[in-house]
Amino acid sequence: MKHESKITEGVDFIMDTKMEHSKNIFSKRMKITLWITVILTGFLSIGAVGSFFWAVVDRMWQEWGTAEFVLRELIHLCILICFISLIQVAVNGRKGRPFSKILVRCIWLIGGMFTAASIMIPRLEGYQSSGFEVLSSGENVFCDGSILFPGLLLIVLGGLLKAGLEMQREVDTIL
Repeated sequence: MKHESKITEGVDFIMDTKMEHSKNIFSKRMKITLWITVILTGFLSIGAVGSFFWAVVDRMWQEWGTAEFVLRELIHLCILICFISLIQVAVNGRKGRPFSKILVRCIWLIGGMFTAASIMIPRLEGYQSSGFEVLSSGENVFCDGSILFPGLLLIVLGGLLKAGLEMQREVDTIL
């Protein structure tokens, strides 16, 4: 029996240059967890927006203190931004591209908001020390470390996600 080859003489290999992004890279468990999280943060986002308007109308900063009000609204805003990021991850993950500019920017935005809040909140009425202060002297607190360090960690995470996005682009360019 003679073996027939479809490769023409002189050709060592065949390269398929079609780009395929229909590959879903998430496991079934991850997909379920991701979509449950998207749904829950969606409901939390609706509640956060409603809570913000309720708190403003009722002037809750007078009851809670300005520092507590700002911290609560910061958390609500972060939940809303996380919802947007998770939708982006879910949609792009189905295409085999979990990293995106929006994801990186959302993570950096949340990190920047926490970092800025760590300096701003100690100066507001009703601030109570978390016990983890950066550069404090008596009653004067420059920065609240319990708010600063999550912000810095998120900024670093955003940098790692940006590196992942660049690697993803490089792989797409090669393919």
